[in-house]
Order: sequence, then C-alpha cells, then structure tokens
Amino acid sequence: MIRDNRKRRHEISKGWQIRAALLIVAILFTVTAGCSGKLSEEVRKPVEGVTEKVTSKPTGETTPEPTEGIAPTGASEPTEGTEPTGTLEATKVSELTSPLSVTGGRVTFTGTTAEVSEAQPGDTVRFGSYEQDNDESNGTEAIEWLVLDEQDGKLLLLSKYELDAKPYNTENENVTWETCTLRDWLNSTFYTTAFSTAEQERIATTRVRNEANPKYGMNGGNDTEDKVFLLSTGEATRYFDPDPDVYDPVRCAKVTAYARAQGGFVYKAEYGWYGTTEYDGNGYWWLRSPGAFDNRAALVCEDGKLYLYGRSAGLGDGGVRPAFWLDPEA
Repeated sequence: MIRDNRKRRHEISKGWQIRAALLIVAILFTVTAGCSGKLSEEVRKPVEGVTEKVTSKPTGETTPEPTEGIAPTGASEPTEGTEPTGTLEATKVSELTSPLSVTGGRVTFTGTTAEVSEAQPGDTVRFGSYEQDNDESNGTEAIEWLVLDEQDGKLLLLSKYELDAKPYNTENENVTWETCTLRDWLNSTFYTTAFSTAEQERIATTRVRNEANPKYGMNGGNDTEDKVFLLSTGEATRYFDPDPDVYDPVRCAKVTAYARAQGGFVYKAEYGWYGTTEYDGNGYWWLRSPGAFDNRAALVCEDGKLYLYGRSAGLGDGGVRPAFWLDPEA
C-alpha cells in the first residue's frame, strides 16, 4: 500500500512537471514569434480600464482633413459636449484626401536628394536640423527626409533615420496616440528644436486618423490634429511593402549616433538572429497605432517587418521617425 501511494505521488508530480514545461514553451513561443529575440519580453495583460476592442476595418489613412472636436496636442481628453482647446488652429488644417504619385501604394525611392521645391515622392530632401552625430560641439546636422507622398502641392515627409529614442509613453499604462507623451514631445520639444520659426510656418497642421490595430482590433482612440506625427500601421504598409509580415529592407532605418546615446536599440550582426549582416545598425521604430492591448504600441522591427502585437508603451529604446506634411511654397 505504501509503495502504491509513493508511485501514485511520483506519477502526479511527473505530470505537473510535464504541464509546467509545456506552459513555459507556449509562453516563449508567443512572446518571441512576433519579431526578434531583442523584442522578446514578458507578455503583459492590459491594465484595468482596458478599452473594448473594435472590429471595424481600419482606414489606414493620415489625411489632413478638418473635422470638429479633434483634440489638439497637449490637450486633455475632451468630455462629451465640450470643445477641446489648445494651441493648434483648426482653420490651418490642410484639406488633403488620398495618396497620389505612388505605384500601387508603394513608393519607389530614387536615392536622389532634391530641393524641397522640386521634390517628388521617392526623393530625399533636407529640412530642419537636429543633433545626430552626438557631437554637440559642431552644432546640429541637417535632417534628411524621405518624400512619401504629394497632395495639392504638399509633401508628406518621413525622417530617413531614427532621430531619437523615446518611450511611446513615459508610463506603462492604457494609452492612445491622443494621450501618449511621445505625441506631446514631437509637437513641442522636437518641433521647436528641429525647425526654425520660418520652417514651422511651412509645416501643415494635419488631421491624423487613428485607426484600430488591423490584426487585434484594438481601438486607436480619437483622431487628432498634429504638426508632427508617427506613421500608422496602414501607412507603413501603404508607402512600403503592403505585406506587414514581409522583411522589407526599405522599411528599415539606421539609428543615429545621438539616438544610440539616448538608449535606442541597435541591432548587431553578432546577435545572429537573421544569419546576415544586412540589418546591422538598424533599430526598431514606433508607429502611432496601438498594439494588441491598450498599453502597447505597434512598431516596425529592425528587419522591416511590422510587429502588430506591439511592445509595452513604457519601454524607452524605441526609435522615433517623425513625419509631417510640408508646404514647399509657404
């Protein structure tokens, strides 16, 4: 009898060990399958107050189209029936609608550096300046921008490099593009640091549409009015490879020396994740769209693949690639 009891306890213990091992393998697969080894992290459940998911198809657009009741940068979320207040004027919102001058939605980059007044989608332009070589003694460096689109004489620009490293939000909490600290920083500190007063007058105030996560359905929050913003998941597949799961080298971005010094993640070939040196020096960069939960934001990996599950909003090693609409003739 004693021997039978011992045998039974041994079998029960062994069964629990097997279940525990399978659970660990499942968790590791879930965490690492989305992107790369660097992006592996503990799966975080949404905190209390999680927003209900939506199932409507996202628009995938950042169209400068004025509407009423859009919260300007730095404003608190408006309550029902109140008009939001702030420094951005709705009367200056550009009335742009759909993308033009793109082939099947994807831009073919020419490698040509053009004057802003003559630039076309696919060109590179220089506008504004920002610390990039991490040597402040020689001043700031001219910012290079990729021209993604042209509408009504205005150009949609995206920085060629990751200019800085910031958390999507300083606290790992439920957040949307409207309420995140990165949006506030882009439209205040970055905006005034990177552009002179004359240059600021050439940057349009844009209606930014914040669509839901296309895979997990997480609500993107209210639309906003911004001078500077991040691309959405829809734009990262419209202007680049339309497949978010494709390793797209064109969607990749190098990390400036300054952004590295600020804690930005930089992939090194010695990590051996891909068996190639092609992605050496690249980082991952934030998108404004939500991840799978309210406290996560989607991103583009160092290999150019979209990571729709997203990373925790409070992580500070994510790269920043600002975008905005520029009026070359203003």
